[in-house]
Amino acid sequence: MSTEARFEAAEAIALHVLAAPVVARAKRVACYLSMPSEPGTTPLIMGLLARGVEVIVPLSLDNRTLDWVTYEPESALVTTPLGIPEPAGERLGSGALDSCDVVIVPALAVDHAGYRLGRGAGYYDRALAGVRAPLCALVFSHELLPEVPHEPHDVPVQLAVTPGGVFRVP
Repeated sequence: MSTEARFEAAEAIALHVLAAPVVARAKRVACYLSMPSEPGTTPLIMGLLARGVEVIVPLSLDNRTLDWVTYEPESALVTTPLGIPEPAGERLGSGALDSCDVVIVPALAVDHAGYRLGRGAGYYDRALAGVRAPLCALVFSHELLPEVPHEPHDVPVQLAVTPGGVFRVP
């Protein structure tokens, strides 16, 4: 995809997510900082912050788990060996997701049952186990598929958002 097409996709996804009722009433949202190959999350994060929503983002730990930090736009970012941008900040602990109204997760693909393909390390599946907040994956339109392989431990999402709109998992 061209840079312009990626930018347009990120803007469209942000508008769809921000219009979702569960997001419109959210006070705290967990979201990831996107990598260049993923739908961009910057417009979404900026839209949430403009509404006064607290945004927390993940930090990957050596034991293949996630911690969380409050996102501040002025924070310097460090790119991990996995290519993931992470900000500095006070760690909130793995239980931070329990206080979120919505959790936005990355995916390489999502199927019609809500199963998502990640990068295979299981960071998110471990972090999402037991989370009660709605889970939302952001994908390009061609990454919403009828079916993807999944394992019993995979945690499905309830929403998948593409530039074309919101797909709700039944």
